[in-house]
Amino acid sequence: MKFYALPPAISTVIEDTGTRPFARVCFLKADGTEVYVKDSDILSCVITSYKSSEGGIINGGEIILDNSKGLYSIEADSEYTTDLNVLIWYAFGNSENCYLRFNLFVDKNGFQIQETGFNEKITTIKLVDLSVKMDNASLQKNWTDSEVAVHLVVCDKTQPEKSLVHIIAKRAGIEARDINCGELPFNIAYVVIENTAWKELCALARAYNACVECGKDQTLSFIESPYDLENEFSEDSGFFLNEKNITHYRFFNNNESYANNIRLKYTRYVETERQELWTYSDAPVWYDENMNPYYPFTGDTREIIKDNDYQAIYTAKNSEGKSRNVVYAEEVTTAEEFLRDMVVDGENVFSLVQYDTTTYRDRAVIQLNRNDNLIGLYKASIYGKAIISETNFCVFVKDENEIAEHGQISKNVTSKYLSDDEFDGLPFYERRARDYLAESKKDTKGYYVTTFLPLIHARVDACMDMRLKENGNIKKVRIEQLTFRYKKDEEFSSEFFVKTV
Repeated sequence: MKFYALPPAISTVIEDTGTRPFARVCFLKADGTEVYVKDSDILSCVITSYKSSEGGIINGGEIILDNSKGLYSIEADSEYTTDLNVLIWYAFGNSENCYLRFNLFVDKNGFQIQETGFNEKITTIKLVDLSVKMDNASLQKNWTDSEVAVHLVVCDKTQPEKSLVHIIAKRAGIEARDINCGELPFNIAYVVIENTAWKELCALARAYNACVECGKDQTLSFIESPYDLENEFSEDSGFFLNEKNITHYRFFNNNESYANNIRLKYTRYVETERQELWTYSDAPVWYDENMNPYYPFTGDTREIIKDNDYQAIYTAKNSEGKSRNVVYAEEVTTAEEFLRDMVVDGENVFSLVQYDTTTYRDRAVIQLNRNDNLIGLYKASIYGKAIISETNFCVFVKDENEIAEHGQISKNVTSKYLSDDEFDGLPFYERRARDYLAESKKDTKGYYVTTFLPLIHARVDACMDMRLKENGNIKKVRIEQLTFRYKKDEEFSSEFFVKTV
């Protein structure tokens, strides 16, 4: 991840202590009208960006406005309430030299009015980004409905109808034109999308070490994966923070994430060639004079005759010849083919009361009618292509030297989004396990650092160089959390939680 690129006019003053930075707040109304808050009315603007445990980057914060003139309340404007779009700019020297940094929304509490005595009248506005809406299953019914997705790739902007990122985002109402994404053409044979759009995108981002964020320029970004086959992945440092501009730092150990033994577990889904998925085999079974088994239909007592919900559950064989459960079947035998290919003794045949292969993708619902005939059934089968599940598929990788030195410290990682496709000569799931190990065994250190510099182009997951003392070592660190703290009567502060790379 790189720092944002700044306009030249701002780049030249970012370290100029004689040019005071300040926040600008813009209310973007439903009709597109921009209403800028008077700069002198902004008492404080504190915005934080961090990477959640789920794997997504979340932005939010709080602004406090001087409401002595009663301008900032729902009584003053009916749109000054929950979900109002708020743009946060940062300006230098004058309001013309400014940079858009955050695209946020008013949270569920709306514009909170507070008065103390006669003079202190303020409005507090809590801000969240679109991830909050994308993670709220109650806002749209179909977010809670599971969706089966087959024959897709992780991310492909040229074919959004086959791209998991685009399909998941669409469940939250985000169209392809509003997504900034990389190229991750790894095949995903089968997946069930059953959580909120945000949680699913976070899980997908974790699997491919990508950054997912509701950004400032486009509605959604899914970028910066080291496995991106088209776009350059960069860990170049975007800034050099040193003892001359650091106002405070705190060191802490960051070894809770250390591991030297990785167990990567997931359910592996494999596509098969066309084969037999089901054949009738209910007892009782008889044998003819050649000892060939057949099933006599002498009455209407068999389940496939009397039961209108008889289920023919599919199974298929993997490459090793072992039988596995089918989760999804296609190109399944049609009703006409099913009757045509039945093998019976004599001329009497069955008719179909029901033959349903579309309600469920892992089974057929069948009901036969023998038409009061005596029929001996030798074979009734269903064929098709299948996707089978290899449950509890695991990859183990470990570092024997690290284990000898520190003892075995294991980490379990699970994902439903891993692919069998190769990356650098290895199946992706194996390469990902090795990368997890390489990252987990690093001896990383953590720091909390503050500076008076308005590093508004910094981003979570971006790298920078840091030196704490003159003539000390320069450390490369990755930003895990940042806060931009503007107060009208105080110095601007940029605050970071970082860890060594």
